[in-house]
Amino acid sequence: MNFKAQVERDLTAVFHNSTEHADVIEFWISGTRYKGPVIIDDGGAQDRKKPSTDHVDGLVLVDLVMYVPLSLLKRTPKKGEPVEIGDDLYTITKVHPEAGEIVLYLEGLTEE
Repeated sequence: MNFKAQVERDLTAVFHNSTEHADVIEFWISGTRYKGPVIIDDGGAQDRKKPSTDHVDGLVLVDLVMYVPLSLLKRTPKKGEPVEIGDDLYTITKVHPEAGEIVLYLEGLTEE
């Protein structure tokens, strides 16, 4: 077995295995529904930079990193696409495909 095949096998058997490491969740990217084993790394909430014309208080910026098997998406999403997870809406700020997996960097606003 070559290295790439072994990495793909390990991603499926361990990292994206819902009994080992991943959680099966339902989410939408640009209106398309997906459900499968993903890893979500919550970077937490942080103060957002507000333009001087923005007078809304009580909102914070939330960063997430989402690891999704390419076999689930069957495509590589693009920067700027909306992602809905539960009641939360995020925007893809960066996409990093690697070895059978897509790493999505997400940003969204939520109330404090």
